[in-house]
Amino acid sequence: MDDHARSRTRRYVAVIILGAVVVALLLPIVDGLSVAGFLGDKTYLLILQDNAEIRPTGGLMDVVGVVTVHNGRIASLQYYYGSSAEPKESSPQLSGLVHLDGPESFTKFFNVNQSTLTDSNVQYDFASFAPKMESDFYNATGYRVDGIIAVDLTAIEAVMNITGPITISGEVITSRNVADRLHYDSATIKGGKTALTDLLRTLTFDIARFITDSSVPQKLALYSTMQGLEREKHVQLYPNQGFFFHTGGERRALAADFISVVDTTLGTGKADPGVNRTLDYHVVLLPSGSAISNLTLTYTNNCWWDYDVFTTTLVPPGARLVGGHHTTVFFNGPEVTRSKDAAAFSSTVRVPANAKVRVTYLYKTPHRVDTRGIAQQYDLYIQKQAGINRYVLNTSVQLPRGARLIDMENVGANQVFTGDAHVHVGYI
Repeated sequence: MDDHARSRTRRYVAVIILGAVVVALLLPIVDGLSVAGFLGDKTYLLILQDNAEIRPTGGLMDVVGVVTVHNGRIASLQYYYGSSAEPKESSPQLSGLVHLDGPESFTKFFNVNQSTLTDSNVQYDFASFAPKMESDFYNATGYRVDGIIAVDLTAIEAVMNITGPITISGEVITSRNVADRLHYDSATIKGGKTALTDLLRTLTFDIARFITDSSVPQKLALYSTMQGLEREKHVQLYPNQGFFFHTGGERRALAADFISVVDTTLGTGKADPGVNRTLDYHVVLLPSGSAISNLTLTYTNNCWWDYDVFTTTLVPPGARLVGGHHTTVFFNGPEVTRSKDAAAFSSTVRVPANAKVRVTYLYKTPHRVDTRGIAQQYDLYIQKQAGINRYVLNTSVQLPRGARLIDMENVGANQVFTGDAHVHVGYI
């Protein structure tokens, strides 16, 4: 190839690289403009999940709203309430029942196949629930939406730390009292009172105005906060919003070992902020690559009232429950159900006021060790439930007889996580 041809080839390559860089820079901008309604109005379903009453997707769905965005600003906003509320005409109810298409661990345990729309978030994660919610909401209201945005009270508090307080009817609402005010207004919607509607509308408009009118450093601070909230599953979106955010809380089908504990509060008030969770996991790796696992879930209830919870532990498919025990007389289970992606151990547990309860499952899992050359790699993924703020993880890994440790990660005691965790052990 002569010098002229080589020079031309280099120019072509340079143009292609430059084009790729420009596309990489412009796509997030174009995507952001589209999401904000600059390339055509966008309508979203907003879901407020009260993680003081935990549910599989993040919390009790107190309120849902429909917001239409035009050129980065809110063009219309309508909130809907569950059938137990008594709002006035401007805040309609979501009445009627919807079909539950699973999971079997829930529908079989409670022998139910339908619920109200605002109690239908029983799937293991938001990504599985969101498409069905979109369809059920359309059937109930006739509204088609372009996506769903779910936030919990932890997210609202964190965002208000950036945006600052708001004032409603002379009362200053801050990140420190907003959850209490939402709980109070939610419990007192009677006789046409609209305090909750007013608070939610003010919050929504103020946050939207902050996004539009704030300085660049403030926008960056808010964006960084939102990314952290998304990673910790306090903000979840459907479908994926391009380069900015991704659908929250989806469970991954893993060839490695995994644990996913999915809890549902059973009508025991706003107890979850006062409940601490600890996972103790001891695994014995066998020469065959299979494992014997001992998992203990500890619930510490710091409230002065009892805490009832339906808990489902998801472990690798093919896992066989050998036995289990618990430290409370208020226990029902475990019931074992299976799918192609996981085995599920489900139980109901009562944790008395100011007490601690442990539930232990002993089970054997099929081959979960990966061979890479002469080394063996054991990986454990703990997938945190949306809405839960933090948990403590204690892990220990017993190697096969004669094996020699090469490296390890997150093996040990009293490790606090606010998101998913990964435990790794390499050995020969």
